[in-house]
Amino acid sequence: MEATYQTKAIILSRQPFRENDCRVIVYSRDRGKIDLVARGTKKISSKLAGHLEPFNLSDLMVARGRQYDYIGAAISQNCHYNIKTDLEKLFFAAQAVAIFNKSVKPGEKGEKLFELLQDFLETLNENKLSVIRYQLFYHFFTLNMLAELGYRPELHNCVICGNKILPAGNQFNLSKGGLVCASCQKNNKNKHVLPISADCIKVLRLAVESDLNKLIKLKINDKLIKEINDIICSFYNFIYC
Repeated sequence: MEATYQTKAIILSRQPFRENDCRVIVYSRDRGKIDLVARGTKKISSKLAGHLEPFNLSDLMVARGRQYDYIGAAISQNCHYNIKTDLEKLFFAAQAVAIFNKSVKPGEKGEKLFELLQDFLETLNENKLSVIRYQLFYHFFTLNMLAELGYRPELHNCVICGNKILPAGNQFNLSKGGLVCASCQKNNKNKHVLPISADCIKVLRLAVESDLNKLIKLKINDKLIKEINDIICSFYNFIYC
């Protein structure tokens, strides 16, 4: 096993550790979620600290240790400056990184997961939106993350009978992870269901099949945005809370 390795990673969190060090949780393209120690980063004179701020995309050189691996060098490629100087963007970036950190297990690898988080931060950094649009974008990120983690919702066929979903009279079944047609609802007494409109189904289908930078341009009215947000939030909470 090599004594050191290099990896490109997104900084998820940084917490004080020991007298002068920090614990840094990162998600790397090739190694997944890693728990590292950065020595001396609580000191004002630290050269590493600025490259290890949350949301940064950084190149890391990591040295293996007996108990922890240590960050020997770091160079920030993108600090996402516009996020850190905008309170609304900062709020939704923090929310997204927090649920990512909570949902993804240590060592769980996935290049698509890395690219999803990277695309979210870059797109958020580059676009100015209203609060309700930021919230929608955050929930699109959540839905895509769930899909990559194995919780992709069934949005084309009924999860009970398997028949193709027709436009009207459907429900979203949280416990079964997808849509239930109008016919199957009669014999299915499940409290974990939400009504869902045909327009919401269309948008959710598009959301799990498109890049985030395309989804941010969708023109959707506020009523539909609320419905989409409620469905995705309820689905995530049912799985993880």
